[in-house]
Amino acid sequence: MRKVFSVALSVVAGFFFCTVSLLGFIPTQSPGMKWGVMVGLTVPAILALCCGLALERFHGWKRDTGTVLLCSSGFAAFIVLTVACMLMTEDFRKMMQINTLELFSDHFTGGATIVGFAGLGWLLLKKS
Repeated sequence: MRKVFSVALSVVAGFFFCTVSLLGFIPTQSPGMKWGVMVGLTVPAILALCCGLALERFHGWKRDTGTVLLCSSGFAAFIVLTVACMLMTEDFRKMMQINTLELFSDHFTGGATIVGFAGLGWLLLKKS
């Protein structure tokens, strides 16, 4: 039963890490507000991950943490790729409003967040 709750908490943590990665693409007028929201959503991700690891008594914590980070960054990258592919079709661009595309225009921060989570996850898996 502990394993089931541990996996469920890892999924919750992965959801929050994926959300943080996708929020990196949204531009804001003040960078402090953006980073505040991203850090604010990273806190529940870390708490859920730590609770899941505590249920397993931190056995294999590097492997589990690396897996969560790699999976969440991979899923976020898949979402970005899917949206980019949909934007290549003319029918989809016609359905979208012009200002909707500006909502995801901070490619540097979003890409850096995905690469950062993926790199940290790969490093943890390599060290386990």
